[in-house]
Amino acid sequence: MFSAHRLTERLVALLLLPVATACSSGAVPSTWTGTVSDSAGVQIVHNPTEGIWGPEDAWKLKEVLSIGEMLGEDEYQFGQIVSVDSDAAGNVYIADLQAQHVRVFDSEGVYTLTIGRPGAGPGEIAGVFALPNEVFVADIGNRRVNLYGHDGELAGSRLVDITKGIPIRWDRIGDEVVAQLRVMVSGEDVEPTGDVIVKMGGEEEAREIITSLPVGQSLQFVNGQPQIRVFEPEPIWDASSDGRVIMAVNEALRIEVRDAEGTLVRVINQPHETKAVTKRDQRVVLSAMRKQFEQAGAPAAAIDAAMERFQFADTYPAFVTLTHGPLGSVWVQRMLSSDEISDEGDFNPQDLGSNTWDIFDGEGRYLGDITFPGKYQPIKVMGDRIYGIARDELDVQSMKVYRVVME
Repeated sequence: MFSAHRLTERLVALLLLPVATACSSGAVPSTWTGTVSDSAGVQIVHNPTEGIWGPEDAWKLKEVLSIGEMLGEDEYQFGQIVSVDSDAAGNVYIADLQAQHVRVFDSEGVYTLTIGRPGAGPGEIAGVFALPNEVFVADIGNRRVNLYGHDGELAGSRLVDITKGIPIRWDRIGDEVVAQLRVMVSGEDVEPTGDVIVKMGGEEEAREIITSLPVGQSLQFVNGQPQIRVFEPEPIWDASSDGRVIMAVNEALRIEVRDAEGTLVRVINQPHETKAVTKRDQRVVLSAMRKQFEQAGAPAAAIDAAMERFQFADTYPAFVTLTHGPLGSVWVQRMLSSDEISDEGDFNPQDLGSNTWDIFDGEGRYLGDITFPGKYQPIKVMGDRIYGIARDELDVQSMKVYRVVME
């Protein structure tokens, strides 16, 4: 997703290497002025820029759990949260890239145990998934997947062959962990291919491909080296617990919805305003990226070489990321506008995503928008609960859970 929640962390690691019915009644509101057509069995939804919700209709967010604090016991302090999951009992699993381990908390937010310890060599935890029979931890820095029991004991480990594709995003579909793989191009004249989403359980040679994605243009590998064009189009996707997948290339608001069998059932469209990337925007982003590399401890020469690989698209993406929401809804994170980006020295690349999300119901109709309080990045949705990373005014992280109130 050029992504949200992940492009900055991914670039640092690589360059240093590695809803619902329309309303509670289910009726179609007469205020929706879009159109729906059928194309070979696929529902094509064209939305207006105005949503269905009136001033009092929008869903509300209620904070129901917060884990993390700046002062206090070490177990409740986080360096860099990269992944969150929850099991059937409500226990919360939080992966901390800086600490290189996973901490587990009960449904009330009380610390219970730590899974994993920093291993030999550079670690980069990319995802944690609390499966019924094991805890799946992706450690891309060490090019492996570690499997733990729910008691925290290591049960096994498997190597990940990155020559067959570098996992640039992880997710789960039910009890299956999946990853988006991007292949390194071996020659400068070889055209890049689209990424694939594959199941990561079992042996590598037996991995099942779920779907292929359009070619992403912001991050490519040529002769093993990442080539970066900031804000170029990328395929953004999300998987629901029941196997549905939503996908869009973020140059436009055109979202494909596929059912659990992979069949395209709906395309959601909405117009958006194209915004130019200015020279000032480029300076601010480059300055922020240099600061990220410096904080990661990269040598000055390596930073200079990395900065030379950055280029910029002419325009901003139409959105940052998207996710499944409660009751079949689709949530789309807006991109900050150019005039909202902070000045050099004050800008954090994580803040490119706005706190405001556009909400489409289970039929693809545009409802309106919801704004999260403070700096908050949703990571996953379970039922009516949204799990994500919050940052305070000092950028100290915590994990917060919001319940979506749809009354």
